[in-house]
Amino acid sequence: MNHIVLTLVRIVLRGVLPYPDLARRVQVRRRARVLATREPWPRDDAAVTGEDYARLAMLRLLALQRDTRRAVQLRQREAAALLARTAMETCVVGLWCLHTPDAVHKLRQAEVRVAPALLTFMWHAEFLPELVIREAVRAFGEPSNLPGVRSMAAQVDSRTGGTLAIHLYDMAYRPASQYFTHASSSALLRHVTATNRYSTKPANPWARRAPVRLTDACVGLLAGALANQVAEPSDLFARYSEGHAWRVLPPLLVTSGKGMARKLRPADLVATLRQAAQMRAYLTRVAPPDAGPDDRETYLRAMVEALLTRLGFTDIPEDAIRPIIDHLVGQTLREWNDEHARRREPTRPGTPTPPPDDQHPHRPDSKRRTRMSEARPTSEPTRGD
Repeated sequence: MNHIVLTLVRIVLRGVLPYPDLARRVQVRRRARVLATREPWPRDDAAVTGEDYARLAMLRLLALQRDTRRAVQLRQREAAALLARTAMETCVVGLWCLHTPDAVHKLRQAEVRVAPALLTFMWHAEFLPELVIREAVRAFGEPSNLPGVRSMAAQVDSRTGGTLAIHLYDMAYRPASQYFTHASSSALLRHVTATNRYSTKPANPWARRAPVRLTDACVGLLAGALANQVAEPSDLFARYSEGHAWRVLPPLLVTSGKGMARKLRPADLVATLRQAAQMRAYLTRVAPPDAGPDDRETYLRAMVEALLTRLGFTDIPEDAIRPIIDHLVGQTLREWNDEHARRREPTRPGTPTPPPDDQHPHRPDSKRRTRMSEARPTSEPTRGD
C-alpha cells in the first residue's frame, strides 16, 4: 500500500513541479535542426528515402514545439493540446519512416488514396466527372492505407527494443484524442460544471504544461533516432526526451484529482490520514496468527471503502469499483504477510536489516527511465489494429 501511495505522489509531483531546461532546450533545438537539414532534399523522387521523410518530420516537430510553447504561455489550452497531439503523431510517423524499409512507397500509396477526396470540388463544380478523376489519380499507383498511429509506435518499439513510443501514445495521444480532438462524450461533458450547470468554456482535463512536455519529449525522441542513424552522439537527446516524457500527466489523473480536490474537505483529509495511521498500526500490532484471514480482510475492506467514499467515488457502479477494492486489499494483505514472514526469519549475526520495499535503493521498478538506444531491427513489423 505504501508503495502505491508513494508511486502516485511521485508521479503527480513530477508532473506539476517546474522543470526548467532553457539551456538544454536551446542546445537540443540547434542540434536537431542541423540533423534535419544536413542534406538537401533529393531532386529525383526515386532517390527519396525514409530518412528524408524523418528529417522533414523533425523540422515539423521543431515548429510544433515552438507553437505549443507559445499556446501554453498565452493560456490557449485547447490549441496547446491539439498541437501536442499533432506533435506526437508527427514523431511516430518520423520514427516509423526511419525504421521501415518501404515507408516511402506506403506514404505515396496513402496519398493516392486520399487524392480523389481532395479533388471533390472539381466534380461538384461539374468541371470533371468523378470517374475521370479517379482514373487519373490511379495512374500514380495503387491506393492503400497507412498503419494506425499505435501500430506504427508498436513497430518502432519492436525494431528498436524501446518502450517510449508506446508509453507516450498510451499516456497522452489517445487521451488527447478522446478529450480534445473528437466530439466524444468525454469531450462534450467538459461543458458541464461540477454543479451541473452549462459553461461555454470547457473544463481543462490536462495539466497546464503537459502539452509542452509531450512535445519536448517527441523532439528529443526523434532527434535521438536521427542522431543514431548517422552515428552521432545521442545522449543529450535521450536525457532530454526521457526527462520530459516521465513528466507528462495523463488527463484522467488530472481530472480525478481536480474532482477529489473539490469534494475533499480539510476535515475529511485529516480523518483519512488518521484512518490510514490506524490501519498501519493495526497491521503492525496484529500478527497473522492472531487474526484470521476473514477478520483482516473485513477490516481492510471497510477501511478502503470508507476512504473511497471520502474521496468522492460514490457515483461509480459497484461492479466497477469492486475489482479495485479487491486488488488493493489483496495486495495489502500479501505485503503484510511477507513483512511478518521476514520478521520471523532468524537473522545471522552481523547481517544488516533490509530497508522497507518503498525505500530500497535498488528496487527494479524504481528505475523508470527507458533507454532510447537505437538497435538494429530484430523482428519484422506487425500490423496493428
